[in-house]
Amino acid sequence: MHCQKVVDLFVEYIDGEMEPEQLDRLEEHLSHCPGCVDFLDSYRRTGSVCKEALKKEMPPAMKSSLSQFLRDELQSPKSEQ
Repeated sequence: MHCQKVVDLFVEYIDGEMEPEQLDRLEEHLSHCPGCVDFLDSYRRTGSVCKEALKKEMPPAMKSSLSQFLRDELQSPKSEQ
């Protein structure tokens, strides 16, 4: 199994929705590929990091600056390309 295929299967793997044969092949790959294991660990943490970030209130000055930036970008001729 190639790394790209493994990455494509992470959602099913994390959700526990993988066929047993495919699960065995994926876990075999993970047992020999530290890069995919690191990526999987990062992928698992992403959800909790995003949830935590959404709990934070954006400072008013940043919110205003971001809103102005987005308005400018949407009105600029280059955004119509």
